[in-house]
Amino acid sequence: MHISLKPELLFNLGPFPVTNSILSSWIATLLLIVLAIVVGGNFKRIPSGIQHVFEMIYEMFEGMATEVMGKAGSKFVPLLATLFLFIITSNWLGVLPGVGSLGFYETHVAASSDSHAAPAAKDAHAAPAKDDHSGEPVFVPLFRGANADLNTTFALAIIVMVFIHVMGIKSAGLSHHLAHFKNPLEIVSEFSKVLSFGFRLFGNVFAGEVLLTAMASILVIITGKSLLLYGVIGGFIVTPFLMLEFFVGFIQAFVFAMLTLSFLSLFYKTENSESHH
Repeated sequence: MHISLKPELLFNLGPFPVTNSILSSWIATLLLIVLAIVVGGNFKRIPSGIQHVFEMIYEMFEGMATEVMGKAGSKFVPLLATLFLFIITSNWLGVLPGVGSLGFYETHVAASSDSHAAPAAKDAHAAPAKDDHSGEPVFVPLFRGANADLNTTFALAIIVMVFIHVMGIKSAGLSHHLAHFKNPLEIVSEFSKVLSFGFRLFGNVFAGEVLLTAMASILVIITGKSLLLYGVIGGFIVTPFLMLEFFVGFIQAFVFAMLTLSFLSLFYKTENSESHH
C-alpha cells in the first residue's frame, strides 16, 4: 500500500510541473464548464434535470447569504456556489473507480518531483539513494483527488481570504477596515483562518483516501486472487465507506462555502452590520 502526502509529478509543461492532483482539478473545472455551457444553451423557464440542481444550489446559498448579510449578500452567491460546486465535484471525482488505482510504475528516485525520467522497472544496478526504498518500483497514480493536495486547499483558502479583505476595504474604506486589527491577535487570527481552511478540507479528503486504500488492502488480504470473492465481499466491505466519502465530500464543500460567507460578513459593511462596525 503506497500513500503519499505530496502529489506525484506526471509531466512538465515547460517550467510548469503537472501533478496528478492538478490534472484532477483541471478535469473537475472542465466538467463544470461543460455543464454550464449545456445548461446555459438549453435554459428553460421551468427548470428540470441538471438545471434544476444548479438552481437549487444557487437558491440555497442566496437564501443563506441574504439572511446573514441582507440584500448585499446576494452579490456573493456566485462565489459561494462556485466554491461549493468546484469542491464537491473534486471530492466526488476523487472517490470514483480508477482514481488512485490507474497509473504506472517508476523507480523511487524517478518518482521525485524533479524527475523527468520515463516509467522504469526495478534496476538492480541503480545507485543507492538516501532512503531505504531507493530503486524500488513505486506506483504513480494518474489521478489524485484535487483536494487531497495541500497546494489546492491552501490556494483556495488564500484566494478566499484575499477576496474577503478586498471586499472589506471596498465597503468600509481602508482605515475602517484596518481598525479591525488594532489587536495583534486579530492579525494572527486571520492567518489561522487560512490554516483552518486549508487543513480542514485537506485533512478530511486525504483521510478518506487513506481509509479507502486501507479497506481495499484488507479486501485483497481477505479474498486473495479470487475475483468472485473480491466482487462479492468487496461490495459489503467497501460500499459503506464509499457512501461515507460521498457524504463527507458534500459536507466539506458546504462547510467551506459557509465559512467563507461567515468570514465575509465580519468585514463587509452592510445595512445589517453597520451597528457592529
